[in-house]
Amino acid sequence: MRRRIVIALLPLLALLVVGVGISYTVIVSERSTQRVFIDRSGDAVRFATLAEAALLSGDTSRLHAELDAYQELYSSPVWVIGLDGSLLHDPGVPLPRDEAVDDHVQRAFAGSRIGEARTVWPWMPAPLRVVEPVGRDSQVTAVVVIEAPTEVLRETTIRQWGIGAVLLLLPVAALMAALWPLSRWILRPVHDLERIAADVRGGELGARAAVAHGPPELRGLASSFNATVDTVQRTLERQRMFVADAAHQLRNPLASLRLSVENLRPWAAKDPEAREAVEEAVDGAEQMSQMFEAMLAATATASQERVSDSEAWTLARVFETGRPRWEQVAAEHGLVLEVADPDPELVLRQPPGGLVAVVGELVENAARLSGGTTITVSPLGPDAEDRGAVVVADDGTGLTAEEREAARGRFWRAQRHQNVRGTGLGLAIIHDVVEDVGGEVLLGANTPSGLRVTVRLPVAGTG
Repeated sequence: MRRRIVIALLPLLALLVVGVGISYTVIVSERSTQRVFIDRSGDAVRFATLAEAALLSGDTSRLHAELDAYQELYSSPVWVIGLDGSLLHDPGVPLPRDEAVDDHVQRAFAGSRIGEARTVWPWMPAPLRVVEPVGRDSQVTAVVVIEAPTEVLRETTIRQWGIGAVLLLLPVAALMAALWPLSRWILRPVHDLERIAADVRGGELGARAAVAHGPPELRGLASSFNATVDTVQRTLERQRMFVADAAHQLRNPLASLRLSVENLRPWAAKDPEAREAVEEAVDGAEQMSQMFEAMLAATATASQERVSDSEAWTLARVFETGRPRWEQVAAEHGLVLEVADPDPELVLRQPPGGLVAVVGELVENAARLSGGTTITVSPLGPDAEDRGAVVVADDGTGLTAEEREAARGRFWRAQRHQNVRGTGLGLAIIHDVVEDVGGEVLLGANTPSGLRVTVRLPVAGTG
């Protein structure tokens, strides 16, 4: 989560760096260019004054000496152009002839001075040119043109850009370094709370969020979450205890009642109606006894802790452990069991009581109620949602769409199965324990006949 937040901040920081960086580079380039332009303009003014004096006196030897020395020292040729376009001083380099230079020269002859130069960028090798009139206003007698190389200027600009980049990136790096522990401090309780919430959703009601870390608001949220889970856990425990106590307390009186009714058999043996009534009473007592036992088993299953993902068995081990019992149950009812081999590395989240018991209950239901000849148990690999599955199918009579919809209800039994031993709790319990760990149980029609039950469970470790 911390990484996601830092990544989310990167575009904002990048925009900040780009915005500040572009402004800085423009300012540095403009200032560097203007500084060189002002320096060369000062030289041009001095040469214009010197040229004006030379033209008035008729002695240009000093002017030529000064300009030649300047060119040799700074590698900057200087031209002095007369009113007729002739060169009063020729540095030995052709005068650049382009639209910009011609325009500046014409403006200089008109008495105007160029106060600014175009910005020199590091990728622009063209020299910087300064044009200065000799004389003023209508007394302009010549024009001085200086061509200054820009290699040093461009190198200086690149160096200043580098220094600015370092000075800009250092605070950004420091900000990122400070954000990492800060985000860890803020988000650690959120991450822990998310993990604990997932554990609670998966049936681990004993899980609690830590309340000793993070900002006060998050510590308060964790405390409120823990209090909510405490309330839910107490409520569920009370319900389970009530069901277990009620079933346990009624089991002994029911056993005594059944024994008493069975003792009436010798007295009712001679009367067919009395004997039938006694048998119905015994059968009803036995069914009630089975019902109480199923309720106790359901309460025990619901009370079991969820198997952690780190301790969950591979599907291959589940099949290996449960297969002997499944085959025995199928054989007792005259059916053949076919089991497909699962991926040896696939590990699905285990519901309370384990996946062996869930598949075993489905196999037993198919053996007792399907009326078919074959039961198949087959695995399905992970899908796009990171869920695997175990499919238990038979080739019996199956259930109608309405019956499949009602089958997940407690104590529900199909009309044709009313005389078959059972409580109608098995499939409802399977639905509950599977959904407690984020899975689902799907009932569908098998092809060409029968019932197909698919138990879909998240792959262990996928949240």
